[in-house]
Amino acid sequence: MNPYYELAYALESKSLCMFVGTGFSMHITDLKAPSWLDLLKQCAKKIKEGDELIDQLFPDDKPIMPLEECASIIQVRMFSEEKCLHTEIAQIIRELKLGKNADRVKEFVINFPELKFITTNYDELIEKEIMKGCDSTAYSIGYPVNRQPIGVQIYHIHGSVKYPKKMVVTADDYFRFINKPDYFSKKVQTLIEENTTVIIGYSLGDINFRSILNNHRFNRLHDINRQNLFFLSRSKIDQNLKDYYDRSYGLRVIDDTEIDVFIDGILSKHATIKDRVVESRINLMSVLEGTNFFTDPYLKTKDSFFEIVATLSSNGILISHPQVMKFLKDVLSRKSDFTGENNAWEQYVHLTNWLVHLGSIMDIEGTPLEEVYLSAVNGSFRTMSKERLPGRSWATFAAWKNGWYDLTYDNREMINEYYKKNHLPEDGKEVINQ
Repeated sequence: MNPYYELAYALESKSLCMFVGTGFSMHITDLKAPSWLDLLKQCAKKIKEGDELIDQLFPDDKPIMPLEECASIIQVRMFSEEKCLHTEIAQIIRELKLGKNADRVKEFVINFPELKFITTNYDELIEKEIMKGCDSTAYSIGYPVNRQPIGVQIYHIHGSVKYPKKMVVTADDYFRFINKPDYFSKKVQTLIEENTTVIIGYSLGDINFRSILNNHRFNRLHDINRQNLFFLSRSKIDQNLKDYYDRSYGLRVIDDTEIDVFIDGILSKHATIKDRVVESRINLMSVLEGTNFFTDPYLKTKDSFFEIVATLSSNGILISHPQVMKFLKDVLSRKSDFTGENNAWEQYVHLTNWLVHLGSIMDIEGTPLEEVYLSAVNGSFRTMSKERLPGRSWATFAAWKNGWYDLTYDNREMINEYYKKNHLPEDGKEVINQ
């Protein structure tokens, strides 16, 4: 199951946050925004014997040390010539303008003014270009915090060209930012915890990205949830890397997807759910409080489970909460029972998609859901078939085959361990061993 259901619910519930890096600015400027490496090289060219320094620091365009340390060296050389690296960077960044690629992003942001942006970028493209003529509130190091924000909110956690001297550029700047937490570093964690957050425009090896995730990792020790943090990549990500970021940070990767395609995916799903969000919340709360229950006809629909999970996420309710797991245990048991009814083939496929989705957003082993989950997986495996055989569901096999690697690494291992003690059908082996 793709993540757009949850993201659309978050958008309509005003709890969607975009964490954007250099790749985002490059996209909306038609690749005119420089990479961090190119930015430092441009600055180095402004000092005496700059080309020689570039060759020393970036042989074959590969930095000999972390880029923030290269920035420190360039800063020292500039200082000796009565120049300031921070000011030079600001001059370059201020020249950036939106390109044609920004049209889809601009339309999206203007139509949803409750969006929030966190960024390590220094540019003011969101507030001054995308939101030109529209309400927005920008926060940046060195300026007072606005306590009455309006419109789209943008948090420049590494500063902006508005106040160059406060920008986080050099190794010393990063050290102070990381080791002396201020409003902005704390605000990042708060926004991530309170919203569904999509990280856009970073590479998995980016220092900013790693710093953010390391803080998040500390906050989520022993957390089994995977509900609210996504990473968008325009390129394909190796499964081993996906597993690492899943296990370490609870990060769900959306790969091989361009920014505009990602936005279209959210908007497409949003169009189908926007009128149900308020009602879904009211219904779910009454069920969790024990004053109501979901009917069989509702739970027999294919999207009911995704609607339930999206409503939980968009309202900040952890799926690992004991009361929620008790409720979900009942939902899975009832859905499994539906597969035993006559002509229930579609229920088999629904159940499989539900199991894949649940297995992608939380680690199940050791929770009250483990027994009912494994029982449902086993029932699903035993009634599926790669071939179109009487009494077997080939659509269920296809759903497992396509969704196996959506499960978290720990859940895949849990199922593997289960079948070391129980007979695994041949078609199940193909799913697990793919």
